[in-house]
Amino acid sequence: MLHADIDTASAARHYGRGSELYHRGCYREAAQELAHINSREDLMGSLARYYQALANRAAGLDCLQQGRYAEAETHLRAAADAIGSRGDLAEYLAAVYARGGKYDLCQREAEKALKAQGGQADTWRRAALAQWRSGKGPAARMTLQEAMRRFPNDPGLHLQLGLFHSAQADYAEAAACFQSAVAADGGYADAHYYLALVHAARGQTVAAVRSFQRAFELRPADIMVAHKLSLAARAAGDQGHSVTIQLGPRPVAPSGSHMLQLARYLTAEGDLVEAMLALPVSEIDGELFGMLASVLKMALAEHPDYADLHYHAAAVFQRLGQLDWAMEHARSAIAINGRYVKARLMLGRLCMQTGATSEALEHLEQAIAAGGDWADVHCLAGELEMQHGQLGAARQHMQRALQLNAGYTRAATMLAKLAA
Repeated sequence: MLHADIDTASAARHYGRGSELYHRGCYREAAQELAHINSREDLMGSLARYYQALANRAAGLDCLQQGRYAEAETHLRAAADAIGSRGDLAEYLAAVYARGGKYDLCQREAEKALKAQGGQADTWRRAALAQWRSGKGPAARMTLQEAMRRFPNDPGLHLQLGLFHSAQADYAEAAACFQSAVAADGGYADAHYYLALVHAARGQTVAAVRSFQRAFELRPADIMVAHKLSLAARAAGDQGHSVTIQLGPRPVAPSGSHMLQLARYLTAEGDLVEAMLALPVSEIDGELFGMLASVLKMALAEHPDYADLHYHAAAVFQRLGQLDWAMEHARSAIAINGRYVKARLMLGRLCMQTGATSEALEHLEQAIAAGGDWADVHCLAGELEMQHGQLGAARQHMQRALQLNAGYTRAATMLAKLAA
């Protein structure tokens, strides 16, 4: 059911209520609340889809641990249908922006970096994969076999050969390759995942459960792995086997690679930060803006002299209530660009929040001189002048505010007080 016609105020209420329910661990109710706005095309809609999927994932994992495999499958399938494997917030947002074509260059640069980090074995693997995709299966296998002779302990080579065997339904050989990959690197989640798929294809449901569970332990944010685990557990139960699912802590930390992609995007474009700051205040602000603060720190580590990045970091820390960090970044922004109006205004308001009203007034005056000749700024400056007993200066600011906006009720009220 589509709900795209819900107005922004109503959408904000659903977003806030859904966020609150998710934060409280009421996952089914959260999913139902967020379903009202999951068809919106803006960031609020994207985040509604994400947290609705996470709510379904959490409900599914609860059912999985309790042995209610059919219910687990329903919830996890809904989560996977909504956002695929992306249980990581940074990865999800990176994918959202990739679909919009907003940082193709950053994506390409990230891929180049990953290729540059790959060793010689990875070069052989990519060559074999290229041969396979061009229809040269025997040559691809020969390339991998030569690579494995040179690099016998590389798990990626064993995995790739197993995938070639799987594609031809040669599951016994595929299983042997995947087991070799696991033996070479017990922490290789993909090897456990594909081994589990082969076990499932061969009807070895208990073995499939064990391998899927190990893959999930290594990659707990992957919704698809959780869904496959629920399917395997249900199949094992249908065969009369008793299986117990042991799940570790729920994932909370975003992955570094996707944060790096977002950091590169934010270096060039600030619209994601602006869109997130425009979201209604909610119970998930700590997670959302905590992730964003980390991304901005990564961007600033590479570009410490970018005033825009400092300004956005200041705005994010202000949203998080971390005023010391917000002021530090706002000061850095105007140190780089003294005529940065928005940064001056932010620093002025931050000074007001911390009681430094004289400094706040100084920043507001400099913002006006730099081009921030706006009614609300004059009104704010006038109120500060009144607090300091500078009634003449206050009157001038209020009069200028009304020149710029004759219907500005707040300025008119203040001016009337001054006249009295």
